[in-house]
Amino acid sequence: MIKKLLFTFLIICISKPVIAQKSPKRGIAYGQNSTADLMALKPGISWWYNWGRIPENDTNDNYASIGVEYVPMAWGKLNDSEVQTFINNIKPGAKYLLAFNEPNFNDGARLTPQEAVNAWANVEKVAAAKNLEIVSASPAYNGPNNYGGYSDPVAWHNQFFLLCPNCKVDYIAFHTYDATASSVVGVTGNLKTFNRPIWVTEFANRVIQSEADKINFMKNVVSSFENDPDIYRYSWFTGRVPADWTDMQEGQLLSPTSGVLKPIGTAYINESYTAKKMDVPGKVPANKHYRRKGTGLQASGDVGGGEHVSSIQVGDWNEFLLNVADAGNYNITFRVAAPVNNGKFDILVNEVVVKTDETFPATGDWQTFTNKDVNGVYLPKGEVYMKIKFKSDGMNFNYMNFSLANLSVNDPIAEKDSFTIYPNPVKNQSTLHVKSVNIEPLLIQIIDMKGIVCYQSKDHFTNEDIKIGDRLASGVYIVKASYGKIRKSIKIIKY
Repeated sequence: MIKKLLFTFLIICISKPVIAQKSPKRGIAYGQNSTADLMALKPGISWWYNWGRIPENDTNDNYASIGVEYVPMAWGKLNDSEVQTFINNIKPGAKYLLAFNEPNFNDGARLTPQEAVNAWANVEKVAAAKNLEIVSASPAYNGPNNYGGYSDPVAWHNQFFLLCPNCKVDYIAFHTYDATASSVVGVTGNLKTFNRPIWVTEFANRVIQSEADKINFMKNVVSSFENDPDIYRYSWFTGRVPADWTDMQEGQLLSPTSGVLKPIGTAYINESYTAKKMDVPGKVPANKHYRRKGTGLQASGDVGGGEHVSSIQVGDWNEFLLNVADAGNYNITFRVAAPVNNGKFDILVNEVVVKTDETFPATGDWQTFTNKDVNGVYLPKGEVYMKIKFKSDGMNFNYMNFSLANLSVNDPIAEKDSFTIYPNPVKNQSTLHVKSVNIEPLLIQIIDMKGIVCYQSKDHFTNEDIKIGDRLASGVYIVKASYGKIRKSIKIIKY
């Protein structure tokens, strides 16, 4: 049996990037950004989209240096001839693909559920080519004179999934312009029936209000979305609007001057997102998850009572927002139950798999809990996102207890600019991922033990999932990555 290798990180760092903490949910829907606009919004937003396939204006040329994720959209039906061009235009590091915009609107994508199903194969082709997760079409509540006769987005989605139950849809998208914060939250909740995380890809209200009232509306909605684990992402509409949109004048995040925020823009980027941030070391209740796919909550009969995570199915996950006091290896005790089948889960730290197929035996009852210890989980200092991805049906999850096993000997560049290859050892193919605060050109070299360069590429970027290893012969190699002034290397084995 091949023993696990200890990764050796060789890091040279002349300048140390500062990573601002900000909500991973928060974005903006805006189609005329400048680089200056995005730099002004950057302290508080993680992503944006413009209903198109590439960034616009000078943001396209400057994209790698801006450091805010752009999400492409297939606004309407893609012809076969457009698919490859779309694939070629997708920016390095992209993770998601938004689908058809407002298909039940006369000025939207104009697609019935059947027409959307007929066009979905090309959406999946684009996503598969770049390993993207797919966000659904975004029907919204509409009046009687709508396209296709669907005024209810839930009805539109119901019909879509009835016609195509196996269509790949990882997230549900939704737009809302209800007048009050409570109404926005209420109608958004209707989309939870699809048991997928929700992207509210446009929200605002179309009400003539004072600046203070508009800001208060926005803050109330953002507070709800940040505390709702079913909301995966959301984006305010919008940066700027025409002068005759009198009901949205006080909702513009940006002033007429490029790169200057209006008061609501400042409020939007500064609104708190940390209500569910949990301190580590310490106990983290499972019901404090920040985002989730599937799962529910149930009164717990375990010691301490409260609620535990329940209704778990294969493929569900819970993500936690952690505040880690010290970088290092942590031992984690999971409090879990499983009446019949063995429980199984993976652990991801900042979207990188660090433990896989962690298993515990059936406990005999839903409310009979046991401890499952997982040791040696490396956590960087500061804000960390930990995801528990469930790989078995029929288990309950009550809490995690973190204790520090040993402090990290490396300072945090290895944490903030992580370099990972998974799986390692490599049987067929692995995924290399270099996480960086900015998207930068990446030089990759794979060198064998004789010093021969077996592979070299300048075609990739940081923050991109890169497939390696499929053409390597069995043996031991050093994988080197260089970007900016940073140099890193990891030893891998191919068997």
